[in-house]
Amino acid sequence: MAEKTKVRPQDDLYEYVNGDFIKKARIPSDHPSVGGFITLRDNVEKIMLREFQSFANGRRAPDELLERAILLYKKVLDTDGRKKIGYRPLIEKLSYLDSIKTLDDLTASFYYLYDHNYPLPFQLGIDTDMKDTRRHVIAMTGPSIILPDTTYYQNNENGKKLLNVYADSATEILANVYGETKAKKLVHDALAFDKRIAGLVKSQEEWADYVKSYNPTETETVIEKVFPIRLGDFLQSRFGTLPEKIVIMDPRFFDNFSSLLNEKTIREYVAWAKMTLAIGMANYLDEETRILASSYSRALSGVKDSPTTEKFAYRLVNSFYGEPIGIYYGKKYFGEKAKKDVIKIVQDLIETYKERLAENTWLSKKTREKAIVKLDKMVLKIGYPEKADPSYYALTFSPESSLFEIVDTLAIERGRYGDSLFSKPVDRTRWVMDAHLVNACYNPSYNDITFPAAILQAPFYSLEQKPEENYGGIGTVIGHEISHAFDNNGAQMDEFGNINNWWTKKDYDVFQKKTQAMIEQFDGLPLLDSKVNGKLVVSENIADNGGVASSLQTMERNIKKPDYQAFFLNFARIWCTKARPQYTKLLLNIDVHSPCYYRADMQVRNFPQFHAAFKVKEGDGMYMPVDKRIIIW
Repeated sequence: MAEKTKVRPQDDLYEYVNGDFIKKARIPSDHPSVGGFITLRDNVEKIMLREFQSFANGRRAPDELLERAILLYKKVLDTDGRKKIGYRPLIEKLSYLDSIKTLDDLTASFYYLYDHNYPLPFQLGIDTDMKDTRRHVIAMTGPSIILPDTTYYQNNENGKKLLNVYADSATEILANVYGETKAKKLVHDALAFDKRIAGLVKSQEEWADYVKSYNPTETETVIEKVFPIRLGDFLQSRFGTLPEKIVIMDPRFFDNFSSLLNEKTIREYVAWAKMTLAIGMANYLDEETRILASSYSRALSGVKDSPTTEKFAYRLVNSFYGEPIGIYYGKKYFGEKAKKDVIKIVQDLIETYKERLAENTWLSKKTREKAIVKLDKMVLKIGYPEKADPSYYALTFSPESSLFEIVDTLAIERGRYGDSLFSKPVDRTRWVMDAHLVNACYNPSYNDITFPAAILQAPFYSLEQKPEENYGGIGTVIGHEISHAFDNNGAQMDEFGNINNWWTKKDYDVFQKKTQAMIEQFDGLPLLDSKVNGKLVVSENIADNGGVASSLQTMERNIKKPDYQAFFLNFARIWCTKARPQYTKLLLNIDVHSPCYYRADMQVRNFPQFHAAFKVKEGDGMYMPVDKRIIIW
């Protein structure tokens, strides 16, 4: 409990609230971290594992989609059957790549490779048009790299160590297909191609500014960039039309595509395709290979053990049938009373936002009115959807097939269904999060916020908690998601999610200055032997800041004499996390959220209510001078 710690809240709120837990907690051997979101996620997983085991033992599943999920679950648990099949499915899948030796071979095979889920030298798919969110567009970007970010390739010793782990496991897996000598050569060439990719694609910091990913380009220009691949013929065959424009999400990559793929590098590409396919699909062979294939991901996060077969089975099934599983969880474990209460909190917070906009001193009336329109149009998705998205009914498979073949089939069918949406209008009723996820989100293209059933539990929310604790928990999370509509990315999109400048130039200039101040407040904050990247985390920090501000004011409007300490103590509690050092460093490089420690400790320093509640004064660790405090929304 907080009272047992020697640290004062005036000096370190996070340590005061969570220090005792962090000292005593033991991170499970198959976990990168424990506490907060992770503990709640584990609790939900335990509940659903019991449900799945009951279904697997003969209890009738309530619907067709859950039946398919249970069939897949049981297929994973059949470890003896998987072991008997061995590497045959992987060998058959890889054999198609053996015929590709020239660029002409690749061009001739391109449609088959795309349709059958092979790694390609660029990624192509269907996305929402960010300038007209009623319709879909074809979007293209570079392929994924092996290491978590481009920065890991820049004379980074940790990056070299991680690549060695990846190379060792890939070599061992491919040796079972090609023999050790050829496997080593394949991995050598594949890593060379991966390094080429890393020199062209965006960093995580660049991806964080996601509006810059919208670069509609004349299709003929894109066709020229990816020559000799006959992209026009492919688009006609796949989509039945040649669109006028394609959205290029990573322009630098395509401007330099010819340096990545040419007659000199085609061998490297084929080796890279074989290696990444083998690593990606090795999980679905026998258990020994699954554990071997996870060596790299475990090294990334410092985890000792792979998940148990049961956990792996459940998580795999979730990756394909997540929404139907979430609906089952929501209907059984989510109370209508809690849902109504949370809806009221959301509506109250939106009203608070309108009040804060009306009182805003740095926005013009015109911009304020546009912001209020965006709030009025915001759609709330709370708990779980009433029915599963039609895409899940397309995911069929033969129970007689091997696990490898089933997973491959499901991935192919999902890709085909996604592409079939190109000529259809965007379905804005679709949920982007499953109901049994301990999470929440704002979808900028839909201008909606989603609060899955699973997050609506203590310490975030409980009917048993003080109202002030709920405001410090779920209230700040709700305010956070609303605030994403007005972060550095969301601020560039209108009430329908379209990229559209609804600001006056003067107002937007002020907003950019405030955004820069938020970047500077967090940039360089130390953690272990690393530092926070202020640009990478700015959108989430703006949202955290707005979440605290709006929830505080909502609480003040609804409670005559609120317990501010309870609010801030629970705000610090929801970020309680103990993580392995490797995982902490990984998140610092790739996560757009600030470390949990600073999400709690840095944000509250911006608010006079915090200083007053704990009588924080100059000289205290948590004190922040008034002129350094930032409140944007």
